[in-house]
Amino acid sequence: MRAAPIGVFPTVEKVMEYAKIQAAITHNTPDGINAATAAALISHYFIYRLGPKSQLGQFVEGYVPGQWSKPWQGKVKSKGWMSVRAAITAVMRNNSLSELLKDCISFGGDVDTVATIALAAGSCSEEISQDLPSHLIETLENGSYGRDYLIELERQLMRKLEET
Repeated sequence: MRAAPIGVFPTVEKVMEYAKIQAAITHNTPDGINAATAAALISHYFIYRLGPKSQLGQFVEGYVPGQWSKPWQGKVKSKGWMSVRAAITAVMRNNSLSELLKDCISFGGDVDTVATIALAAGSCSEEISQDLPSHLIETLENGSYGRDYLIELERQLMRKLEET
């Protein structure tokens, strides 16, 4: 779930390197590391316009072991690879962020993780309309690490991207 910003690194190799480091801190298993790497590659794919969303699963399969292009069905349990596979499925079959969010929720189970991964990727895709209702953003909690903090963090991250 925390791996999406790693996709901003300019090469697949760097994305994979840093995703593995990040995952090893909290999910230090082969499946956990693969899931984090796949999640980071999803955002990288869209940030750098590496192909159409219809080929997202195949792209991830080129770098991370797993059946990433096989559509997910049913409830999502607590394994990270399940959330990533469900997120890929939802991204590939939706054309707007609002529909993407609804699709993620419809899986059932660990849908907050699925939606986090899918919306992070979808927000970077030219093929997905950015139509989330404004109240979903405007009513976010806004404490020390709330909405304004996240908006500023995104600005800083994207500035770094422009510098590379």
